[in-house]
Amino acid sequence: MNIRKVVALSSLVLFTGAPFAARAGAQNKASDACIQAFIDAYLPKDSVVRVRKVGSTAGHFQVYSRQYTVVLSAQLGGDEGGLVTVRCVATGNGVVLTTRL
Repeated sequence: MNIRKVVALSSLVLFTGAPFAARAGAQNKASDACIQAFIDAYLPKDSVVRVRKVGSTAGHFQVYSRQYTVVLSAQLGGDEGGLVTVRCVATGNGVVLTTRL
């Protein structure tokens, strides 16, 4: 393999993988913003909260997505009891657009 082919192949790999790496950071910002909004709006202020993130099942075509939908649920204990489930839409910058029960 000559040097041109090596450089071309390396560049192709770098530019192909960049959107996936950028998406991971944006997705984390979006999910963290949704989690905080969910805790602030729907959970009792004095409750103990444990957060468990489950991996994404996004496809290859969602790499360039600008909005992320996160589904959150919480099991309430005590007198309130029950399950609260919210669907949150946030941007890759961590701005929450909507939350719906």
